[in-house]
Amino acid sequence: MKYSLLLLWTLLNYTCLVSCQLSDLWKVTVSNFVFDEVIPTDTFAALEKYLSYNTLFDDKDIEYRWIGNSSSFFENRFKSTPSLLEAKRVLLIFYGIDTYSTVVFNGYTLGKTSNMFSRYSFDIKNYLLNDTDPYNSLFIEIESPIEISAEMYYNQSKNYIVYPKCVPKEYNGECHINHIRKMQASFGWDWGPAIPTSGIWRDVRIVPINKVFIMDYTADVYQVENKNWKINVSTLLEIVPNDKNKPIDIIIKVQLDYGQGKYVTNEKSIKIDNGITQVIESITLNVSQTEVQRWWPNGYGKQILYNLTIFVDTESRSKLIGFRTVKLIQKPLEKGLSFYFRINGVPIFAKGSNLIPISIYPSKSLNKTYILHLLESTKEANMNMLRVWGGGVYESDYFYEMADKLGIMIWQDFMFACSMYPTTPEFLESVREEVIQNVWRLKSHPSVVIWAGNNENEAALYGNWYGTGTENIYKEDYIKLYVDVIKAEVEKLDSTRPFVVSSPSNALWADKNGWIGTDPYSNLYGDIHHYNYLANGWDINTYRRPRFSSEYGFQSLPSIHGLQNMTKDVANLTIDSVFLKHRQHLPFGYIYMKRLISQNLKIPQTNNSFQDFVNFIYLSQINQAQAVKLQSESYRQGKSSLNDAGEGYTMGALYWQLNDVWAAPSWSSIDDGGRWKMLHNYAKDFFAPIIISPRLLANHDLKIFVISDELQSRFNCSVEINVYRISGGVISKSFFNVTVIANAAYELITLKLEQILSDASCGNNFTEAKKNCIIELNLRNSTQGEIAPLNYVFPAPPKVLNLPVCPMTATIDSMNYSITIKSPCGIQLFVWFDLPGYIPGSFSENGFHILKGSKKIKFNPKFHFNLTSFVTEVKFMSLNQIYASLQPRNVIQIN
Repeated sequence: MKYSLLLLWTLLNYTCLVSCQLSDLWKVTVSNFVFDEVIPTDTFAALEKYLSYNTLFDDKDIEYRWIGNSSSFFENRFKSTPSLLEAKRVLLIFYGIDTYSTVVFNGYTLGKTSNMFSRYSFDIKNYLLNDTDPYNSLFIEIESPIEISAEMYYNQSKNYIVYPKCVPKEYNGECHINHIRKMQASFGWDWGPAIPTSGIWRDVRIVPINKVFIMDYTADVYQVENKNWKINVSTLLEIVPNDKNKPIDIIIKVQLDYGQGKYVTNEKSIKIDNGITQVIESITLNVSQTEVQRWWPNGYGKQILYNLTIFVDTESRSKLIGFRTVKLIQKPLEKGLSFYFRINGVPIFAKGSNLIPISIYPSKSLNKTYILHLLESTKEANMNMLRVWGGGVYESDYFYEMADKLGIMIWQDFMFACSMYPTTPEFLESVREEVIQNVWRLKSHPSVVIWAGNNENEAALYGNWYGTGTENIYKEDYIKLYVDVIKAEVEKLDSTRPFVVSSPSNALWADKNGWIGTDPYSNLYGDIHHYNYLANGWDINTYRRPRFSSEYGFQSLPSIHGLQNMTKDVANLTIDSVFLKHRQHLPFGYIYMKRLISQNLKIPQTNNSFQDFVNFIYLSQINQAQAVKLQSESYRQGKSSLNDAGEGYTMGALYWQLNDVWAAPSWSSIDDGGRWKMLHNYAKDFFAPIIISPRLLANHDLKIFVISDELQSRFNCSVEINVYRISGGVISKSFFNVTVIANAAYELITLKLEQILSDASCGNNFTEAKKNCIIELNLRNSTQGEIAPLNYVFPAPPKVLNLPVCPMTATIDSMNYSITIKSPCGIQLFVWFDLPGYIPGSFSENGFHILKGSKKIKFNPKFHFNLTSFVTEVKFMSLNQIYASLQPRNVIQIN
């Protein structure tokens, strides 16, 4: 059975919570096109279905840019039901309109919207038609995001210019996105296209109210004196005034279910003055610490969640909550401050990545199947944290619910990225409401462990990215927005988790120095973002030793299959094609990529330009995987130590980026559609709970580190060093009685590389020896066997190795989903299994080395299927084969 990307998309769960009074179909008008559509939707996604095209195909993101320049109209017609007519109030609630709109009901203008990230509600009771009249008409006009952002810019620029005016030209994007509260990446980014959508991107409800309605509710879970727990439940209520001009009596009850029929409750009666239509009420629940178990991040324990229900008269709502404490520890060191998360009193090394929007089409960000795949892939790669990046959206409730269940901590940025922003009273008030609503929505989730005010805007000021670093107006604006509004509101709303003004930043040190007076890239405070496309990415000594690295990475190309699906012309599938240049948004991106690859790998040229391109994709993914591996291991090596400059105690490594939104060169470890790149397979190993990690110094000293995130030490362990000669043969050397120290990284031993290679008879001199051998590190326990992934040292870059050439064979055990690969001539490097479509599952290893003539791996399917038809689609290749100009081989032998 063949599974394709199309199957994934047909599995989308777009269950719309539109109330039954509204018609399922909305009439949508864009330019001269009129058609029916269900919501959530947006102009680009709706027209794609109606006109049967794909905006992400070839350069259609430019061809169809007229959609973003067009206003759009959404209309719904429905009859008034008795429940609506008999209700005392009727609310029309929009949970997400993108972005500037006018809402008209039965000819009456209810109001306008101006923030994609906020909820809007209108009382339509007085405008309802009775049940004998024609249909009610709900009409929404949404202005062109390109035109409205330009209008906002020109109005603002009469005072001063809020930079940047436009995204870089390489993005093929649009201008002035920073003037409107819309997904910032909608106008183009270095990893994605400009798709300036408009639409109703989240749910719409019509709610009849006769006494009270729970508009929103949230829970603060905190520990009292390190003992028992308190849950403070706050509820935003919509109230119906009574006819007797007397206070309204309401009973609020909250209940926490422990399971097995056990629960704890509390309730209170309140009186609300007549005439008040909206009120916030709170009730507290005391929970014994003996009755509940703690929620832990992935790798540290279970993710125990409990059902919390609030009752207000006949209304009730439920959500799952977890019990955990989170502290951001910033204590003085000899130089600078520490920066790490302590969950439930345990120091946690944050391992993970950065999440860009689930989709460049906001309405498709509700795709539950794809969300679950990304989060399960995160957990499978031994990650425990994702940073929801500030140029996208606050993700769906389902995303955070699944993060809770899977133990993925969330570093949550507010949606501001790489720009200055206006500080007009209207803009600040819109942001204030955005912050209040989204903190209320998200703070009940135990997975959310930190708020950050923005992405790289402090760095932009400090580094004078836009020529604004020396002008006080921009510094004043920065403090007005991120400190006086966002920080102030968050700290009023949420005392249970930390807030940092920016990422990267010096965090507490920056707070004490005016928020913008210190270098946000300092290794001695806070978090850093670190990219270096000029250094050798395979040299572990080029990487810094910060307290926390929340962004770093290298580009690679996506799978050839994803690119083939985006163009009809095979001539486009070359690195220098217009098609590929259009999709490379990093200035000089391919120059950097070729340079980084060629430092360690040969780029072979044959007469087959298509195969050359396939090979180049493969090499780019090797380079990315190996470079990010070394950078990540460098950070993990610094977990427990400081260098002479006071740098180290590194406690976080979040590489850029997890996912993609189209088939293009990017920093992602998962292609658009769900296929793992080589990097994601490597992440499973370099983020493993225990690793053995080498550091080869410039003087050829080989330091070996043992790193553990486990909370218990392991005893009676040994390290085995295997030196493999490329021509054949292995020499082993073991170190016994090694202790793997709990939650620590330490240097086990320093060896001389020259001596290791000499003992293994790798060559007549050191230069020759480095080209003839590869070193394997194995950490074992006397009873459990291997307790860490195998790790490797390349004494010389693979481009100078004399790799043997011979055809590999692969045999499938269809009963056990296992594949045995054999190499008659010995060593094969970076063996890669390539899948033409996304298959629900993953290989136990991919991009691996064969050093002993054969290797068995397993495919771990998400559900059972026939392996025989699956393997006919699989090809595999190695570095040896492409250097010998051999084509990738099909898997054909089946047992």
